[in-house]
Amino acid sequence: MEQANTPAATSSGIFELLEPDIVNQAEGSVQIAFTVKPEFMIPPGIVQGGIVAAMLDMTMAMAAGGGISTASMHFEILRPVSGPRLRVHGSIAKHGRRIVFAEAEMYDGDDALVARGRQTAVPIA
Repeated sequence: MEQANTPAATSSGIFELLEPDIVNQAEGSVQIAFTVKPEFMIPPGIVQGGIVAAMLDMTMAMAAGGGISTASMHFEILRPVSGPRLRVHGSIAKHGRRIVFAEAEMYDGDDALVARGRQTAVPIA
């Protein structure tokens, strides 16, 4: 697994739990792949919604380079999310001194859009 460029991202418990694989990272955007673990699933074999939200949230934070705290987040699950791998692309729409607007889209192994999210965050670094 490739490590994130920001120490804050790699030291959090959620990072250890979700174990993201950073596929591509540039200023203001990131593409991450997640392996769906059995403990993330509910019957009948779909990813629990809170896990989907955590993956979207993590991706948006990493697109901002870490150092943000989510103030509000809206996410939509467009179809049942299942593994074994999920790809999430996150980007920053606006990064100001006092507020950050971010968005992310999640795709399954068939490249179908399965979830998306938007957040408003506060820089903490």
